[in-house]
Amino acid sequence: MLSWLAVCCSGVLHINAAYKGPRWQFYLFKPLTIALMMLIAVFGGEPNGYTYLILAGLLFSLFGDVFLMLPKDRFIPGLLSFLVAHIIYSVAFWQSFEGSMVWWLPSLIGAASVIVFLLLLPNLGALLIPVGIYITVIAQMAWGAGEFWMSAGTQPAAYAFGGALLFMVSDTVLAFERFKGPFKASVLLVMSTYFCAQGLITASVLSL
Repeated sequence: MLSWLAVCCSGVLHINAAYKGPRWQFYLFKPLTIALMMLIAVFGGEPNGYTYLILAGLLFSLFGDVFLMLPKDRFIPGLLSFLVAHIIYSVAFWQSFEGSMVWWLPSLIGAASVIVFLLLLPNLGALLIPVGIYITVIAQMAWGAGEFWMSAGTQPAAYAFGGALLFMVSDTVLAFERFKGPFKASVLLVMSTYFCAQGLITASVLSL
């Protein structure tokens, strides 16, 4: 419980610093929040393939966080880091899936992803293909988590699916902020859903 309280405090301090400063808290608490989740997974998760994959996904997410908050624009390295993280999460979820697929799920996730892509399309420019690939990868990651949950019906699987859906929400808001223009509540929306997403995915290793 204390470890999760530390995660919450670190995340709140980062979001607060994004609006009010100081800048050192902004730079410190974003990666620290993910690092604390990694420690929770290391000491609380079972030493199995699923846990190791989630840890690897958290590590690449940490890399992505660092790239995206640097003063100079490191959007492409950040995008690639999170792309790798989503691929790793996808492997973890699909490897845990057993049974028959629910085909209406990818239809819903796919439709939502296409709508987001079409709304962003006029503003993507040279990033059209990278963003399109990223949206495809995160959509199939959420699909894999959903199939995992529907086949297993366990609490860890529910955490994984909830985390994947929140990740889609966070990245969607981030994309609209970057390509459509910033708005005041964007940092709060992006980071709160992002930290909750990573927290749920981390929690999915604790009950396996």
